[in-house]
Amino acid sequence: MTREYAAISPAGLPLAAAVDVSRPLERLEGKTIGEVYNNHFNGELMFRTYRRLFAERYPGIRIVPFDEFPIVYVGGDAASQRRIARDIATLAKQRGCDAIITGNGG
Repeated sequence: MTREYAAISPAGLPLAAAVDVSRPLERLEGKTIGEVYNNHFNGELMFRTYRRLFAERYPGIRIVPFDEFPIVYVGGDAASQRRIARDIATLAKQRGCDAIITGNGG
């Protein structure tokens, strides 16, 4: 019996697989950044640390904390993931986010 296996490179999917990705912000000064947490790797501690470091480095930055967004768990079907991503994008726009940090390790 012949078995066929597939693998995904740890380097990620080809760039062509990434559609509708926004360009990085040129500057973070005065921007609003949202945090989206995936309930991995001590996010409560890490996001507090990120906030402190951003405030020290980027004057006028505003952070919308992860507890104002749904926690995003890994897994589920593709349709649910798309729905959650749309919901988060809508919330981010309502809160005036220029960008979001998605996830925290895991």
